[in-house]
Formats: sequence, structure tokens, C-alpha cells
Amino acid sequence: MMARPEARKIMMVISDGAPVDDSTLSVNPANYLEKHLRDVIAMVEKRRAVELIAIGIGHDVTRYYQHAVTITDVDQLAGAMTEQLAGLFDSDPRARARMIGMKRAM
Repeated sequence: MMARPEARKIMMVISDGAPVDDSTLSVNPANYLEKHLRDVIAMVEKRRAVELIAIGIGHDVTRYYQHAVTITDVDQLAGAMTEQLAGLFDSDPRARARMIGMKRAM
């Protein structure tokens, strides 16, 4: 993604649960995948080269991502995606913060 020529890069993560892989978990500690997820998210958010937003479907992803919302049903996905992306392009930082689920504007 970093090699792309666009000046602004946005990554939207859509998740229906915590990271799970039986093969990985069978040879690593129980929190291995969750720790890896948190480490990667922290790295991406710290670098700020990519704007990272997340939508959880029936799973609270706000504990992983700074900019995230949770929906209860897949039927809400299209609306949530549109709202999240529109929020990134709102010129008012407070409106943008509300739209992407932040507690306060940065």
C-alpha cells in the first residue's frame, strides 16, 4: 500500500471476530494472534502514513482500533462503510471525530 502513488491512503478493516487460527494457536501462546494484531495496528496508527478505520460486525473492535465502530448485523455494513468514509472527508474535525467513532478530535 505504501508504494501506491496516492497522497492519501485509507485502509478499512471489516471484522466478524477476534483473530483465530487453530494451527497457529496450537504451537504458540493463546494470546499470540491478538498480540500480533495489536502490534500491527499500533505500528500503522503510529506511522500515520495510512488512515486506519475498522468496522466490527457483531464483534467489538473498538478495543483494538482507535477509529472504529461496531454494528450488530451485516445488513448495516453498507451504511456504516459510507458513514466512516464520509467522516474521513468531513472538513470539521469534530464532525469527523463523531463520524468515525472517536471520543475527541485529534
